[in-house]
Amino acid sequence: MAPKQEADKAGTIPIAQAARLLMISEERVRQLCKMDYIPRIARGKVTLVGAVQGYIRFLKDEERRSSKSATATRMQDAKATEIDLRIRERLRQLVPIEDAQAAFDIVLGKVREEFDGMPARTTRDMELRRKLEAEVNDSLKRIAKAIAASAEFFEKGGELPSTGSPDDT
Repeated sequence: MAPKQEADKAGTIPIAQAARLLMISEERVRQLCKMDYIPRIARGKVTLVGAVQGYIRFLKDEERRSSKSATATRMQDAKATEIDLRIRERLRQLVPIEDAQAAFDIVLGKVREEFDGMPARTTRDMELRRKLEAEVNDSLKRIAKAIAASAEFFEKGGELPSTGSPDDT
């Protein structure tokens, strides 16, 4: 027997047959040969085992590429979300936590200012004024505590703190 006939018997097949076996075009088989997935034995010939294993190797590499594609998609989604958040912030639909805390501080400052003058505006009786001042200070401490709890809620999330009043039920 001639050496070429022995090679044919050793599992060498024409590219056209490999294409039919793998259900791809002959051109695709040639591309996979050029990409070193399928080893070429001679001009227009490949081994059966080499063609099948090479095509499987190529498909597995495709899976890896598609997972990279999935990563790229997640990255694009993250960028889109970031852009959406920036737009919403510019439209004042989102407020930075620092701005919200500053607004709380301004309101609390005005409340303190108004409450601090209330005992003096209410009475000239010094004993009663001291009692009113003590009540005002206690009220301001409770308000400050509620604002601090709210600030923590905005920073960390979780459950909205209750005010501790009977209306919370």
